[in-house]
Amino acid sequence: MNDIYDIVAGNKVQAVIIILFLYGLKGIVAVIWYAALVALSGYVFEFPFALAINSVGTVLCLSVSYLVGYFTKSDSVRAIITRNKRINKYFNKYETNSFIISYLLHAMGLSTEALGIMFGFMKMPYVSYVASSFIAIAPGMVCITLFGERPDFTSPAFWIAVAVEATVIISAYISSKKLLN
Repeated sequence: MNDIYDIVAGNKVQAVIIILFLYGLKGIVAVIWYAALVALSGYVFEFPFALAINSVGTVLCLSVSYLVGYFTKSDSVRAIITRNKRINKYFNKYETNSFIISYLLHAMGLSTEALGIMFGFMKMPYVSYVASSFIAIAPGMVCITLFGERPDFTSPAFWIAVAVEATVIISAYISSKKLLN
């Protein structure tokens, strides 16, 4: 990691451009690990700047997948939704609860790429989609950014971050069960 830091330290502008490019690519490529991008920013940059980069990158990632879905022919995506029983349950309740459905699915850690494509396909209002998704993703993003800067698994801050993320996921799961019943 020190080698990466030394390379990037001399050219922060280039590092920002590369990281944001990877976030944009993440919007359509599922094999790029979101947490690694967030941690990398936290490692390379000071916390406030890393958080800003990760926020912009997250919105970029969400936007790319949403736009892919928005401009996708409806038949193929509708077939994917219909085949997946878990996702189909949520999308059946979509019309009246789109903001909360988007929030819950993102908070439970489902694929941002797949969700972005599906919500784009369903023509969910863009601002509502990005806002609900970002609110769901933000607690984990903040925690990972913080620990990308200085990972310490023995610190109380690490365990507080784990507890916050676990609370978000568990709350989303419980809320989704109530919504579906």
